[in-house]
Amino acid sequence: MAHQTPDLIVRRRYLRLDCLCLLSMMLSACSSSDQIEQQSRTAASAAQTVLMALDAWAAGAAPTTYAVGTLQSIGKTLADAGEQIRSAETSEPAEQASLAKAVNDLSVAVTRAEAGLQAGDRPEVQDAQQDLRLASRSLATAYAKYFAPKP
Repeated sequence: MAHQTPDLIVRRRYLRLDCLCLLSMMLSACSSSDQIEQQSRTAASAAQTVLMALDAWAAGAAPTTYAVGTLQSIGKTLADAGEQIRSAETSEPAEQASLAKAVNDLSVAVTRAEAGLQAGDRPEVQDAQQDLRLASRSLATAYAKYFAPKP
């Protein structure tokens, strides 16, 4: 007796598992771009959150412990976003690498800002803020290149 692939009933239709596997692969290929887009947006939002927290700290409106906790949380978010961007399969590897580098630069700046906060070193925090702004612009540029219409 020949091996038969089990069927799955979806909305009263029978789908063979081998067809489901093919459909799943097609959807995952389409979702790589969505994953890169979502993680890039997450990184951009995280960078803005860090800048707001640092501005509040510099103005004396947020305690150091709050700012440090925020930066630690955002650091984890950026690490996750960077990993997901790097691991996504794409037909645009150079643009993907630019996005990943920009997210990594954001992570480095957040780590630097956190160290400055913990040391009470305002000039270090200000330098890290500048690095965050530069990395945010790099991220925006890389994002625009990645999602620009291709000829």
